[in-house]
Amino acid sequence: MPGGRQYDSQVATEAELAQAFAAAWSSQGAVDHEISARLVALCAAVHRELPEIDDAIDDLEVVTILAGRAPDREVVAYLERCHPGELALALAASRAHPAAIARLERDHRGVIDAMCWRFASPVHSAADLRQILREKLFVAPPGARPKLAEYAGQGQLDSWLRITAVRVFLDLGRRKDRARETPTADGVLTMPDPGDLSLEVIKAEYRAAVGQAMRDASAALEPADRHLLHQHYVAGLSIDQLGVALGIHRATAARRVVRAREALVGETRALLVTRLQLSDEDLDEVIGMVLSRLDVSIPKLLEVRHRDRQP
Repeated sequence: MPGGRQYDSQVATEAELAQAFAAAWSSQGAVDHEISARLVALCAAVHRELPEIDDAIDDLEVVTILAGRAPDREVVAYLERCHPGELALALAASRAHPAAIARLERDHRGVIDAMCWRFASPVHSAADLRQILREKLFVAPPGARPKLAEYAGQGQLDSWLRITAVRVFLDLGRRKDRARETPTADGVLTMPDPGDLSLEVIKAEYRAAVGQAMRDASAALEPADRHLLHQHYVAGLSIDQLGVALGIHRATAARRVVRAREALVGETRALLVTRLQLSDEDLDEVIGMVLSRLDVSIPKLLEVRHRDRQP
């Protein structure tokens, strides 16, 4: 499990389920035995349906979410129409439970693949779109929730995923169209004023050259590397979250971040060697200062609207 997180199954009693339902139900009606018995059966079915994520299923949470949209009357019929198993699966996957993510992607691979192929283009391949959708569904920046946490178990998860994919991909297309209206070339990260690069320690006469070198180096990065650095340094995604978004182990995600950073460092170094006609001693000093401040400068390089191939 990412980061060694532990998941504890929360199996509730009939009385606890009834109390949780009543607390979230907008109706003032009583939760009678017929309703509470149905809640017990519903939760038992969820645990049978999803044995691989039993440690992540919280009966009270599932019941509370369903109660939030329950009608005043015919509650049992309403519960029969809901999809508590898919709700429990979505909740666990939105919290980066690895088995839940694997099960969801296996069960709903058909609709996910179909939507990615439908919206694929020369700009975004089906594989690109699959990763973009995966990130939207399972990962969120600090203080936010993954998109998947919005699913409330009312309709089939397949339908919800289809609608969500359409919205994500249409929005991606609109943002790409808006990006064409800006003077910056596609795929190039807009560079702030070189004086705002947190490189104050570098001699003033070298700042412009350093700023341009870093801008050119960031433009030369592979789109996937730019996106990775943006998500880590600007969006604030942890290595664990990046692993979830990419569908890889956290150690692999960490290596990719290091590799992308090293690519930026290497290209910046190469450009400075070519452009600054300095003695070896002075050049080493400037490059050393750049490298010592690079982690501070990367967010400023990337702190612009995420565009082109990025979600």
